[in-house]
Amino acid sequence: MTAAVLQPCPGCGALYPPSDGPTHRYLGASAGCFALFSWYMVGNPDASGMLAESRIPPMAAAVPPAEPSLDMLIGDAYGVQHHGEESPQAIQSVAVHFLDLHGVITGQTKTPGWAINRALRTKGVFHKLAPPSQGNALTIRHLFPGGGVSAPITRSQYVRSVYDTWMALHGTTVALWYERYVAQD
Repeated sequence: MTAAVLQPCPGCGALYPPSDGPTHRYLGASAGCFALFSWYMVGNPDASGMLAESRIPPMAAAVPPAEPSLDMLIGDAYGVQHHGEESPQAIQSVAVHFLDLHGVITGQTKTPGWAINRALRTKGVFHKLAPPSQGNALTIRHLFPGGGVSAPITRSQYVRSVYDTWMALHGTTVALWYERYVAQD
C-alpha cells in the first residue's frame, strides 16, 4: 500500500492526506484540517482519521508561554488563521474573529463573543487582511503528538501564536477597527 501524498491546508499549512470531506463555506481550510478541527471541538479528534496521517508544516513556529484564560478563543483563532478568499463573508469572518481575539487578549473585554456582536452592527466596512506566511504560526495540528510534534501545545498557546503572528502584520488596522466598530456606541 502506498502512503497518500500529503497536501498543505491553504489556511495554516499543516499537511493532510487528500480528502473530499466537507469544508466550511468561507473558511479557507482543507477538508482534512476542517475535519480534525471539527472533531476536536466535539471531543474526538481521532474520529476524523486525519490525526494519524497528518503532519505539521516544515517551518518551526515559536511556541508562546501557556495562558489558560485564552482556551475559549480557539474557534476565533482558527477562523482568523483559515482566512478564506475574497468573499465579503470570509473578509468579515476574519475581521470579527480577529477583533474578538484582540478585545479579550488586550483586556478590553472579558467576554468572548462581545466584540463579534459589536462589530457585526456595521457590514461592509472591513477589507481583506493579507495572511502571514504559512509556518509562522502554530496550527491546530500542533495540539496533538506525532506528525512532527514532539510536545503538543495547549489551546492557549495556539490562540496566542495565531494572534501574535497576525498582529505583527495588522496590529494598527485591528486597533483602529476595534476603536471604530467595537468600542464606540
